[in-house]
Amino acid sequence: MKKINILLLQVLLLLSMTTVQASVLDVENLNKKLTKHQTENSIEGIIIALERHYVFPEKASLIEKELRHKLSTKAFDEISDWYSFIRQINPIMRHVSGDMYLDIVESTPLLTLNKAQHELGSRNNFGIENVSVLSGNVGYFKLNSFYQNTNAEGELFHTLEELSKVDALIIDLRNVEGESISLAQYLISFFVEEGTILSEVLYDKSNKRKILRATENNGNDKFKHNFPIYILTSSFLSSSGEFISYTLKHLKKAVIVGEETMGVSYVVQKQKINDYISINIPIAIPLHPATHSNWENTGVIPDVDTTAHLSLDSAHKMAKKHLGVF
Repeated sequence: MKKINILLLQVLLLLSMTTVQASVLDVENLNKKLTKHQTENSIEGIIIALERHYVFPEKASLIEKELRHKLSTKAFDEISDWYSFIRQINPIMRHVSGDMYLDIVESTPLLTLNKAQHELGSRNNFGIENVSVLSGNVGYFKLNSFYQNTNAEGELFHTLEELSKVDALIIDLRNVEGESISLAQYLISFFVEEGTILSEVLYDKSNKRKILRATENNGNDKFKHNFPIYILTSSFLSSSGEFISYTLKHLKKAVIVGEETMGVSYVVQKQKINDYISINIPIAIPLHPATHSNWENTGVIPDVDTTAHLSLDSAHKMAKKHLGVF
């Protein structure tokens, strides 16, 4: 029952993405009228983006066939604005492919997005908060957001430098949002030797495989050797947060404390169609070198299964017991 609830949350989250983003544009751009010519060009752009980037080429072909059929039967002639376009095309793609990751969203201007991200990062140290040393000399920090910004790496470096004298570490990912595999890779690299294989990323479309390795980040060397690390998870944790948890767990570098996570493993990339809409497309599948699999659908299974709100207390007690501090 617990896993069913998690999967339902995943579906509801993905389904809500279009509605949430559409509601923002409803005030500005989504109400703008579009012509039949714009509709046809947008669908052609979606087909091209899927053909070029979608990790499942056979599903891209099925979507193309269905969209072209509906064009030929004038099924889209009643679409009169961008909001209606999104509401009509998303269900078709998802129904044909069975892929809830596919999502047409607004084309947010890059300048506005970067500015907002910078302002948010400035207010909350790029998603890092509650950096502290708990009793027993156990370090703790909470990550709330993944930012695709080099300044976020700098904040992580300073955080772990500040906690460099602790004897154990708790990383709180229970409420983390956003997506950045590169930042996740950077964080993992503090706890494993440089060059360690973290994941094999499969790009089916071009039959390519990319090896993702731990990078050099000049972190405290003691973190990389038999250092007790505890990661807090929740049933809402997805994607990059799951990548960190799953990778460190199966490299036997961390104990996962909390709840089974959502099970969102595919690498998703946003492809711009035009000034109004973009499409989120799964472009790659990560595979762990030890399991030759990932956390898709199953989620990251905690080593210590407890409710999210009790996980910090549980991890702290475990860390102190490990250190012989009571």
